[in-house]
Amino acid sequence: MSESGFARRFCRSAATVLLPLAVFALTAAGLSAQSGDSEAGEVAAFGGGVMGVGSHPAVGGSVGLAFSRLAMLLVETSFSPLGSTSMRPAAPGAVLDASRLYDLNLGLHIRIPVRDRWAPYAILGGGALWNTFDQTVTGPGGSAAVSHHSNFDFGFHTGAGLRYYIRDNWGIRPEVKVVVSKQTYTRLSIGIFYVIPQSWP
Repeated sequence: MSESGFARRFCRSAATVLLPLAVFALTAAGLSAQSGDSEAGEVAAFGGGVMGVGSHPAVGGSVGLAFSRLAMLLVETSFSPLGSTSMRPAAPGAVLDASRLYDLNLGLHIRIPVRDRWAPYAILGGGALWNTFDQTVTGPGGSAAVSHHSNFDFGFHTGAGLRYYIRDNWGIRPEVKVVVSKQTYTRLSIGIFYVIPQSWP
């Protein structure tokens, strides 16, 4: 499968999961949140970097549904250009290029609302990792053969973060996430989140 075809398939898969959850969160989250909570969920976007498979940038977004002040379930997707590294070892003598990592995961934020505007949280979750890359192998005569590859792996997610509410309905979310898979790597990010109120729409 070509890289563009794989990317289209990944985007369709992500949209299939994220869009229904977003609609559900926006239309029915008020029924799911417990009495007394001021929020029913959130949408967020973030940027940062990954370490452990080289050092590379990362961008992504999430949509979540709050069950109480102490727990929120989120669907998240992210993208990292890995360049000449990959999640699995390259073939002997092969040179990698245009490596890309796509992450679609489901996670639980266990929240600790210590103050009105500060809410640390722990992360537990898991998801699918797709790594696409080009591999160049040089033959004995100096001829180079380029092939495209894509690998699928499961990743276990853990880590911690902090929600700081700048206003009642939005804030910033610095986070450290560790992903355990074929290779274990760490993602450092900071995001902006918007609170979905119980009274929406």
